[in-house]
Amino acid sequence: MKPTVLIADDEPLLRDQLANLLGQVWPEAQIVATASNGSEARDALETLQPDIAFLDIRMPSPDGLALAEEFASESSMIVFVTAYDQYAVAAFEKNACDYLLKPISEARLRETVKRLKTKLATSRTTLAIASVREEIEKLKQTPTLTRIPVKHQGETKLVDVREIRYFKAEAKYTIAYDAQNEYVLGITLKDLRAQLDENEFWQIHRSCIVNASFIEGVRRTSNDSLRLRISGTNDELRVSRSFNHRFHAL
Repeated sequence: MKPTVLIADDEPLLRDQLANLLGQVWPEAQIVATASNGSEARDALETLQPDIAFLDIRMPSPDGLALAEEFASESSMIVFVTAYDQYAVAAFEKNACDYLLKPISEARLRETVKRLKTKLATSRTTLAIASVREEIEKLKQTPTLTRIPVKHQGETKLVDVREIRYFKAEAKYTIAYDAQNEYVLGITLKDLRAQLDENEFWQIHRSCIVNASFIEGVRRTSNDSLRLRISGTNDELRVSRSFNHRFHAL
């Protein structure tokens, strides 16, 4: 992945110098924005969320230190650029990854890039591991349901969940509908939803979950609400407005 970079400095020549040096030292880095003052830098940090931000400590308000404090909880790594040694301590107090003294030398920038690459790799690895762990925990906690026990004609039997057209909440129970029958489930719709594959079973209303593979058509009514036509039945199911986004193309 190409790391994205913001360069903020009120001196155009220094912005250009840093951009040119960075291109030589780290050609994979992609400069997505430059800023001549703190206001422009803030906008870029908010909208582009660059991986790395080179911030001039002394530039028109807000300065680099103020921006670092404002965006302390964000993912952008901060490198301060300054002409004054005394700002280095303040820079590291703001959890900066590094600082560069003007005029910037290629050798010093190489050291900074090395540190950034290490932090970037560690950060992305940590995020990837966390994501995998989260998915594993989800699988442990909510195994996908394939067969479901239902009550029908005085007995309990197992039904393949893929044959169910839709589920509707009725008081403390849930009714499952296939092509011919209705089944009573001794489970709430909320608890059932946690066990269904959300890619196959879509919630379209707080009291209804539909098997997406049986959606035959969608129509928009005169009052601008959506109705789903379910194959193998004469049923139409209403989509509440909070779930209209699933059919945004209509």
